[in-house]
Amino acid sequence: MADLRRFRSTPLHVRGINATTYPVDDDAIMVEGVLRDERLIPTLSLIKGGISDAGVVHDITIRLLVRGAAMVIEDLEVEITHVPREMCRETAAVLQPLIGRCIAPGFSEYLKKTFGGSAGCAHQNALLLAMASAAVQGFWVLRSGNKNLTIDEARSRMDPRLLINTCWVWREDGELIKELMASLQEQSGAT
Repeated sequence: MADLRRFRSTPLHVRGINATTYPVDDDAIMVEGVLRDERLIPTLSLIKGGISDAGVVHDITIRLLVRGAAMVIEDLEVEITHVPREMCRETAAVLQPLIGRCIAPGFSEYLKKTFGGSAGCAHQNALLLAMASAAVQGFWVLRSGNKNLTIDEARSRMDPRLLINTCWVWREDGELIKELMASLQEQSGAT
């Protein structure tokens, strides 16, 4: 396999996506996601026909209020600080149908079907996909961060089965899920 790092020289474009989770109360988190695109060299503008300066192209922040073990999105905010065209700001309102949705299996597919293509903004969708998995991680930390919790108490506060089929390691027929299910079965039999 080739060492592709050798092609790192002068970068052309940088995209950063960050998702940070904050506690709201014992049963809710706020997830703040930021997507920032920056072109590092001047580029040809398809619309203007001239050269556009290097600089920030997208700077978008989305905040989700997520509550309960079902991970229901109770509220959201979209803050569009920088976009290439003013009409891009119109996409902020498109995400309102997320209120009331659960971050659960099928959420990524829902995002793609509902807000994909001309129905939404590709950049907001990329950010939301990153935020969804960060929300699951952050909610687990909220629910299991108490050092005095037993494993049973932690599991009762958030269903670890939410992890099934979220990635290769957590695939339904994989070793980790077999271990998890055996542990859940053992724990439920012990109580």
